Amino acid sequence: RWDLSYGVGFQVQTGNPTSNCPNTPPAGSTSTEPCGTNGRTGASGLVQFDLSRINLGGRDQSITLRTAYGSLEQLASVAFTSPHIFNSPNFDFSVSGGYTNSQDVTTYAASRLEATVRLTQRPSKPNTLIYFFTYRRVVVDADSVQLPPNEIPLVSEPVRVGGPGFTWVRDTRRPSPLDATGGTYTSTSEFVTDNIFESEANFNRLDITNASYYAFGKRKFVLARSTRFGYERSFGEDQYRYIPLPERLYAGGAQSLRGFAINSAGPRDSLTGFPVGGAGAFVNSTELRLPNPMLPYFGNALGFVLFHDAGNVFNNSSDIWPSAIRIKQPHSYTCTAAAFLTVAQQEQVTRSSSTNRTGLCDFNDFSHTVGLGARYHTPIGPIRFDVGYNLNPPVYPVLVTYGNSNATNSSDLNCYPNPNATQCWGQAAHFNFFFSIGQAF
Repeated sequence: RWDLSYGVGFQVQTGNPTSNCPNTPPAGSTSTEPCGTNGRTGASGLVQFDLSRINLGGRDQSITLRTAYGSLEQLASVAFTSPHIFNSPNFDFSVSGGYTNSQDVTTYAASRLEATVRLTQRPSKPNTLIYFFTYRRVVVDADSVQLPPNEIPLVSEPVRVGGPGFTWVRDTRRPSPLDATGGTYTSTSEFVTDNIFESEANFNRLDITNASYYAFGKRKFVLARSTRFGYERSFGEDQYRYIPLPERLYAGGAQSLRGFAINSAGPRDSLTGFPVGGAGAFVNSTELRLPNPMLPYFGNALGFVLFHDAGNVFNNSSDIWPSAIRIKQPHSYTCTAAAFLTVAQQEQVTRSSSTNRTGLCDFNDFSHTVGLGARYHTPIGPIRFDVGYNLNPPVYPVLVTYGNSNATNSSDLNCYPNPNATQCWGQAAHFNFFFSIGQAF
């Protein structure tokens, strides 16, 4: 009647978010922690412990306590599940609630208190339909926010988000989702939050992912591709139109654009240079997975892949298609030239957005990354190491700094001598690497 499971996981990567970089360091602090806009190379571990009570009351029902503790995420949740509701093998019902504290972007840490009612339908073997209604209270830690001082009170205000949603998943990957050589995977998720549900933010989010896998040749080459399109749009009265930081779209990292650190693609704050997410996202990844050669010590367990990632995150979803033909950041001199590196210049609003105002520095282009990866195949799935080279990493202004987070002598920044103001600019890294478990998609 009791089921216990536990596990340990980790990732090693460039641009790892740093969890101890406050914007108000203690007085007299001499910390040299590298808390810059691009994060730091490091490891993030996670320990998970789940406890389930099954066959509640002699019925096919269960209640599960799930906990996880890691350097970048801590969570605890409880879920009640009643499968085969309506006396049908195709329907499951669940109620869950829990608390999560995480930092999966260098800009801020956030906590979430959430409750969800979910009905799952399986009309056929490859298809799953999920209908849900969720409430969550999202809070950004004010001491962790790497944005200008005048913006911190707004972005750190607790926000209640609630509304209905729908997810459709079609999965025909074979022989295993962790290491597919054929089939397709499609996921479509739609979520609407509105003040008629007592939400404090009004927006609609659509997120679509499609992946396909093709094996060819006598030696079984595999061509794999994945495309993601994300869209957000706010609506209603002005007081409800601001999309909170944790609810925005992000991209970058081991399962996304591998030319960026985790969730660091797209728009950055016009004064601090930290990623702020957007309301549009497009990611296209293509991999050629080569046949495993016979090697000393490894046998045929080690394989290699060539990959190309393209896309970005955008302030508005309408920016995606015009940006598809751009391979360079437009007007990049407005992000780096001394004449433009003033607060007055960079605070200009060139276009409005429901996430953040589009400033003088423009991030509307498609980033392109090429790279090489290695896969060591194990019974639980491949262990993966990817190295990506970003052909066109963005540049961005840095005019506001906090303590050691972006000291003007940092190797990450290029600064002009100015005794009266900070005039610096930075650039995302060309090289990024990721070490984790499972294929990229």
